Amino acid sequence: MKTSTLLLILFSINLVACLGDEAPDTAEPTQTPIITNEQKVGSAIEDCEKPLANYSNFQQVYNDCISWDESANKGTLNVKYRSDDATLPGLGVGIHYNSIELSLIVESTDPFIRDNIEVVELPDTDDLDNDATTDKYINASWASVPGNWPGDVTINSLTGLAEIILINIDFNREDNSTENYVINYTFSSSATGVNLILGR
Repeated sequence: MKTSTLLLILFSINLVACLGDEAPDTAEPTQTPIITNEQKVGSAIEDCEKPLANYSNFQQVYNDCISWDESANKGTLNVKYRSDDATLPGLGVGIHYNSIELSLIVESTDPFIRDNIEVVELPDTDDLDNDATTDKYINASWASVPGNWPGDVTINSLTGLAEIILINIDFNREDNSTENYVINYTFSSSATGVNLILGR
């Protein structure tokens, strides 16, 4: 069992929460950059048509397209996670958005429960994601003292990877747009020595 400590450094990622059908989950390689703990900032544009790729020694956060209920003008963003190690100390992530375009339905936000220590909406007054168009973010954190996160129960029997939905976030669409929405991610904590993968 690993006893890696949490490393409190900031990473940022720019992903597009796009409209349309979910992309197929295949194992073809992509051009997504890998951000190591020696680097400070990285970014990648989420393309809903890109397949997932194979990596090693990694923690990956990504999302599918927002799934919209057009009759109610409401949509759900599924923020996903996968890793080749289910015995890590946790993860801290900020999910940034533009509140003029999207408003959070707080009561329906649904995080992964195991070792979840915080889910809170905050103003992005310090521009943590280096994007002036986003003004709010959801700060979500998971921490496992014995280093057993997200746990063996999350292992996909087909891929051998720990795979979970980190959080389901329901939004109201405020601007009646049919364009894609940009969702930015910042990492506030990650496992020491593990590569963070941005997007697909």
